[in-house]
Amino acid sequence: MGMMTHMRDRMHFVLWALLILFLLSMSIGGLVGGANIIDELMGKVDPRKAIGVVNGTNLPPDQFMRMVNAELEQARMEGREITDQQITSIRNTIWDQMVNEVLINAVLEDLDISATDEEVIFHLLENPPPFLTSLPDFQTDGQFDPAKYQQAVLNPQGDEWVNIEQHMKNAYIPNLKLEQLINSSVTITQTEVKEEFIKRNINYTIAALHAVNTSFSGEDIEPTEKEIETRFKNNIEDYYLEERRHLRYVSWEKSPSLTDTMRTYEDALSVKLQAEAGNDFTDLANKYTEDPSNTITPDSGRGGNLGWFAKGQMVKPFSDAAFAAKTGSIVGPVLSRFGYHVIHVIDRREQDGKEEINAAHILFKINLGANTREELRRAATLFSYDAQDYGFSAALDTHQITTKLALNLKEETIFIPGLGQFRSAVRFAFNEVIETSSNPLENDQYFAVFSLDSLITAGTQPLDDVRETIVRELKREKQQIAAKQFIAEIKSQVNSGSDFSAIKVDNDQLEIVTGESRTLNRSFTSLGRSNYITGALLNSQPGDLLGPLKTARGYALIRVEDIAALDSIQIEIQSAVLRNELIAGKQRQLYTDWIQDLKDRAEIIDNRKYYF
Repeated sequence: MGMMTHMRDRMHFVLWALLILFLLSMSIGGLVGGANIIDELMGKVDPRKAIGVVNGTNLPPDQFMRMVNAELEQARMEGREITDQQITSIRNTIWDQMVNEVLINAVLEDLDISATDEEVIFHLLENPPPFLTSLPDFQTDGQFDPAKYQQAVLNPQGDEWVNIEQHMKNAYIPNLKLEQLINSSVTITQTEVKEEFIKRNINYTIAALHAVNTSFSGEDIEPTEKEIETRFKNNIEDYYLEERRHLRYVSWEKSPSLTDTMRTYEDALSVKLQAEAGNDFTDLANKYTEDPSNTITPDSGRGGNLGWFAKGQMVKPFSDAAFAAKTGSIVGPVLSRFGYHVIHVIDRREQDGKEEINAAHILFKINLGANTREELRRAATLFSYDAQDYGFSAALDTHQITTKLALNLKEETIFIPGLGQFRSAVRFAFNEVIETSSNPLENDQYFAVFSLDSLITAGTQPLDDVRETIVRELKREKQQIAAKQFIAEIKSQVNSGSDFSAIKVDNDQLEIVTGESRTLNRSFTSLGRSNYITGALLNSQPGDLLGPLKTARGYALIRVEDIAALDSIQIEIQSAVLRNELIAGKQRQLYTDWIQDLKDRAEIIDNRKYYF
């Protein structure tokens, strides 16, 4: 009671302190772009200043956006379609790059790793990095051309190499040194090389009995109430759920209209007439086709050429039209699921008793037209107005539209069932109050209007909500134990002289493998891939009885019937290649694990949810 009295006596000081902090927040916040001084004092980070923070280092939003936009522009230049999913992938890649850069730079500084001017010159001349060797300017027929590269390096036309040299000195070479330092610990023994050779080349012939977990049932397998309650209590933290939200929504698919189809048909027909009038088909194809495989480089194409093909190798409408046409003729527009095709039948031949044709085509995709898009947007907008003015349910009645549900959305959710990737809808769900309706939102495939239907507050789920999950877990564990024990009993029978086939006849829950021969990098029938099986077979001899061995579906008993002879000469021949492959794989994994360990130990604040 004394403590509570003391707190009441001092409460007016607390209230005055909060008032002062509030006034500071309002006044100083205005001077720094609206930043909240209380958040600053409490150690929080204004998302407007940092899209993320890595060990106290801000990741600038403008830098992040510039890098994302650069990648998107590159994708557009390469003719790739920009979708919501691709944008998310690029954002995630850039995020990882920026986080990694901060973490790696800190390590480089701690280890005092840097690069000299001499090292820059050496790498430029003798060991050019991939980002240079992959540039079209230094390639001939798609391959790196050392002569072109050396000519450019040794005969600069200005200061075009300055930025590259700085990048090499400040980033590329230090990072390369660090990676080499990390990878220097990787070693591959001759035993590992031999085992890899065996996995790829040596056939093992086995017989096996496989006890599948799901074949075991009965009272002994069913979890008791006490077991369920104990699992729940001992793993209570596993049943904590973050806040989730439920949306109702209506949507309008961005599908082309009949008008769009007719417009595309007329465009295709116009180009066909140009070709029939004598215009070069190759030039027309490179100019008009929307077939992405036509592009070789940004400024050249294949002229629509598809090469030689037989009946049935193309979609049916295309194949039927092409094979029905005379050699040299131009046919179309032909409608397929890809759009309208204008086809030029170039030549015919007989190949292995089958007729083949050489043809080129110009593809016109049936895309959503501007007018159709605006009609869909207008419908969504009108619904949104009514939903906001009169309520979502009333708007459904007025517009005679069926609503759908998006349940259990978490704050980091990206995809909405039925709509695909729809991050803006999730942001709406977590920024609004119940029964609020959204403005029209859109992704690549839909316009949609959402209403926040309800929410589930964060907390531990009740036992009844997770009971089925716990029952499945416990049942699966008991089935695994039963399968293992059963195989152990079967092994005793085999050791006593029983035959695999006879045991199978008396036990329906067993699957049998007889005389199957495989290399260890492949799957045995019924058994699938299992590191337990691979490891046991690597150390086995013909006649060995192995098991119980865990598989993805249960436990197996294996008898090794034969092992092909080991060719020491072939091991010697393949040794260098295998060693290099194993080293490269280990190095990639080691570096990946090292980066992940840095991230796991870092303090990372992710503010991306405030941006998209």
